[in-house]
Amino acid sequence: MPENCLFIKIVQPIPPPSTDTGTLKTPISIIIACLNEEDTIVECLERLTQAVPEAEILVLHGGKDQTYERARVFAQSHPKVIAIRNENDRGKGSAIKAGIERASCDVMCQFDADLQFEPEDLTRVMAPILEGRADIVIGSRFMKGADSSDYHFSFFRVMGNRVVNSWVSLLCGQSITDVTTGYKAWTRAAMQKIQFQDDGFVYEVEIPVRACMEGLRVTQVPVKYLDRQGGVSGHGKGWREMCSIIRTGFRILISALAIRLSGRHKTNQ
Repeated sequence: MPENCLFIKIVQPIPPPSTDTGTLKTPISIIIACLNEEDTIVECLERLTQAVPEAEILVLHGGKDQTYERARVFAQSHPKVIAIRNENDRGKGSAIKAGIERASCDVMCQFDADLQFEPEDLTRVMAPILEGRADIVIGSRFMKGADSSDYHFSFFRVMGNRVVNSWVSLLCGQSITDVTTGYKAWTRAAMQKIQFQDDGFVYEVEIPVRACMEGLRVTQVPVKYLDRQGGVSGHGKGWREMCSIIRTGFRILISALAIRLSGRHKTNQ
């Protein structure tokens, strides 16, 4: 098959893994790129340190509330937690890049501080990488076995996710059920190949698209998804939410196509 062919070998999602949520013993770095999450950051860190006590946890805060200060206080009694004030924050993608550079482990996971995802699902999300079956793992809210019964999706979010996921799946030649999830894991080697560029939210789509272009193994794991426990969504509510989702969605669609057509591939470098 020509190396620049649009479709590539399809990697099927792995079967739903065991529900065992025992702690991980392999060192990993967890990157929390947060913006004004003072209401939930302490509970988030408490649950993460219980779920994965050996993990390095990097909190990168680019907002103006007390998130950084509360994380720093927590870190005083938890040496594996590192609070970082993300000066000149340019967006979530920029914060994730900074986290990757600061991380000391070669296996990493991004996690959102608003507790819409369960820290206890980390063992399932990390398992495919730690068992050598994947380079990138997507914690999916929409695949079979996922539980989003406690979250109330708006019509705009449902339609936006369906369109984006279908478009990215087409470009990747692989079913990607949740492009914009805040629960992803990867190896350092994979990120060195992907080298995503976007400093905002488009990095979310860069990861799976560039991973497929590089022939990396991308797999998905069902996760639980809850209503936001604190803070405010960047999309807002009502008409503001609709406009934000449409604007972001179009940018993701166009960016995904541009990335795929760029033809950047490991054999061309």
